[in-house]
Amino acid sequence: MILKFKSLIPFLLVGVLAIATQSCFDGDDYDFDKLSEKVDWTPNMIVPVGYGSYSLWYLLNQHEADPADQTIVLDAEGMLHIKYMEEDIFSYNVDEVLNFPNQTAINLSYSLPDYPIGIPYSSLPTFLSQTNQIQIITGNTGVKLYELDLDANIRFALSNPLNTQVDISISIPNGTSDGNPVNRTYSLAPNATQVETLNLPNFNLLFNTPHTTNNDVDITFNINILDNASHIITGTGNLGINLTVQNINFVLAQGDFGNQNITLDAGNFDMDVDFWDDIEGDYQFADPRINLYMENSVGVPFQINADITGYSNTGTMVSLNPDAQQPAYPDDVSATNPLTIDAITEIISYNKNNSDIVDLMALPPSDRLEYSGNITLNPAGAVTPSPTSPNIISNNSAINIDIEIDVPLDFTAANLVLRDTINDIDISDADKIMNAAVVIVTENGYPLDVTIDKIYFTDAAYNVIDSITDNEVIDAATVFTSGANIGEVDPSLIKEVSHEIKLTQSQIKNLNQTENLIINANVSTENGGVPVKLKGDYELKFTLSVQAQIDLNN
Repeated sequence: MILKFKSLIPFLLVGVLAIATQSCFDGDDYDFDKLSEKVDWTPNMIVPVGYGSYSLWYLLNQHEADPADQTIVLDAEGMLHIKYMEEDIFSYNVDEVLNFPNQTAINLSYSLPDYPIGIPYSSLPTFLSQTNQIQIITGNTGVKLYELDLDANIRFALSNPLNTQVDISISIPNGTSDGNPVNRTYSLAPNATQVETLNLPNFNLLFNTPHTTNNDVDITFNINILDNASHIITGTGNLGINLTVQNINFVLAQGDFGNQNITLDAGNFDMDVDFWDDIEGDYQFADPRINLYMENSVGVPFQINADITGYSNTGTMVSLNPDAQQPAYPDDVSATNPLTIDAITEIISYNKNNSDIVDLMALPPSDRLEYSGNITLNPAGAVTPSPTSPNIISNNSAINIDIEIDVPLDFTAANLVLRDTINDIDISDADKIMNAAVVIVTENGYPLDVTIDKIYFTDAAYNVIDSITDNEVIDAATVFTSGANIGEVDPSLIKEVSHEIKLTQSQIKNLNQTENLIINANVSTENGGVPVKLKGDYELKFTLSVQAQIDLNN
């Protein structure tokens, strides 16, 4: 007779597998001196399964040798956390706040009297300077510019209707280029049209007051009509001026950038928390948090309106629904470089007081988390921009946001169901087993009550043949219910207890047909509603013996 106890052992061992949430047994951990015979019939075969001592830290991270792959981490106090980081979840750059499209050509003219029959040069009137306004067009409506540092040029198409040379001087009263006043003179040939380019490197420009969204800038023209050989000046029409501001490359802008709404890129990610796939039931984490790590060099007050929606593997969804946040922002240029803005860093935290994160993490979001949102510039309640307190932005300004999800394993649970399946069971000699039981002697340092709800025997097609219903297997370790250590295990109250799982005759008989085992275990925290805190050094110690009464005559 060959009785396949190697197949029976996984079946009986599965209770411990469920109890321990997830574990892997190593022969080096076993002490075969700690076995038990606490059954009410006399076994004639005792199979020593072993002795184990498993810390929570080991159980939850045993398969992740690379720390970078671990979603379960320890904090400085030994508390276990689920932690996940996703970089660049939200970002926007300067182009979304302020940009300058191709500028529209502007037609101006300098008024001249008509001289169809000619006038002696000595009789020409005195020509005064003429100031016009040109507009700088931005790609965002509602923007009022106060001051602009940029590189640019102005293309002029100039036409001279007179029969003599005209010198035209062009100046921008409120601008400097390379620190010098902008003043350039071009000589126009008689009866000619010519194109000139005014280059403006390191151009600092002040806009006309009162400031408007037209973003007006003054430009002044002076002309000098030169004498010719005939000393008679003829011509009809005005001095033509067509100009286009082009090749704008702004360096620093100050102004009022309006109440813009910037849509943030949407996306999704998976936290890769493996044990969520095998858990269902009612539980709540006491203090989960989502932290947004922000680096901001956009000197504009803003409100972030972002949301995150979690999806379980069953398709159920819960949204974070966070309160809108108004983070800090840089409100001055750099002390070392007046054409840049020093970035500031800040952490925005969504917690149980300003969001629905408790419900979101209790879902759990085992499938994915989706994020989306927008940013509102100059929101209600922010400082109103003014020339003395402007919005500021440089050509390399940006906001980058990384997200960290931090879930301390500090929770309450009721009817939490853990499921596992063992496949390819082969117990062909079950008819020789008269009685069978597994005896577990435990010293539980976990603050969790564990009950084997059902162990289903199934055939190859997973049709249920039989099942085992059990009561409490391992009592939770008692935790402190008040004081500085509330929720932590009280080590003085950890006790050794023994429990027996006994198979009925029907269950033993059905082992022959069993090819798969499906295990449902219930976990709860029974501490008067006090959330339990899971620490990495909590240990579960157990001795496991499989005991059977075999019909030696069969």
